[in-house]
Amino acid sequence: MASSETLTTLRDRVELVLQDSSNLKWSSGQLDEAIEMALQRYNRSFPDEAIGTITLAAAGREISLATLTGWLGVRRVWWDYDSSDPEYPPNWRDFEVWPGAILYIRDSEEPQSGDVVRVWYTRPHTLDGLASATATTFPYDHEEIIITGAAALAAYARAIGRSEKVNVDSDVTARLQAWAKDKLAQFQAALRKLEAASAAQASGIAPGPALDRWDTEIDRWR
Repeated sequence: MASSETLTTLRDRVELVLQDSSNLKWSSGQLDEAIEMALQRYNRSFPDEAIGTITLAAAGREISLATLTGWLGVRRVWWDYDSSDPEYPPNWRDFEVWPGAILYIRDSEEPQSGDVVRVWYTRPHTLDGLASATATTFPYDHEEIIITGAAALAAYARAIGRSEKVNVDSDVTARLQAWAKDKLAQFQAALRKLEAASAAQASGIAPGPALDRWDTEIDRWR
């Protein structure tokens, strides 16, 4: 099930983790940037999966993927596909993806004009309200992973900023940096599990083990 979070509600949850609901230490803009960075890292490990179709305007083995908005990679190709009478089993094809968003069919047969190619592909997950997105696509049970990553990245940025200033309590800065390092390690460990699960799903084997629960408590930074 997809998450119902929006940028506003997810930001509020990041603020709770950082114990800064009044934005005294982190501005909304800084948190939004941290959320975007965390989502980008998450997408590299566990992208969204989608299915699209391409109707060929001409015969040929080289097929443009430009109509598949935001595509990151291609997992499977079914050609020739007829939505009114799809054959079974699907006619999976051998393919390559070339630079310039080109899908190259390697089978002995050549696609013809009017043929329909059905493509299983990956694309970035989105968060409603972030980067003009109007929908949230990542699973609801991955919310805390992204929140943890965003909080860690925001804390790191603040720790670096504090370390460059004079007359700053170095102990507080060190504790903040240590907390950020711990949370970032948790985030990265979760991404490795997600990456393994995504690879298992792509290869058709069972997904990996469930993710650990997340601790979202933090000492108050003064």
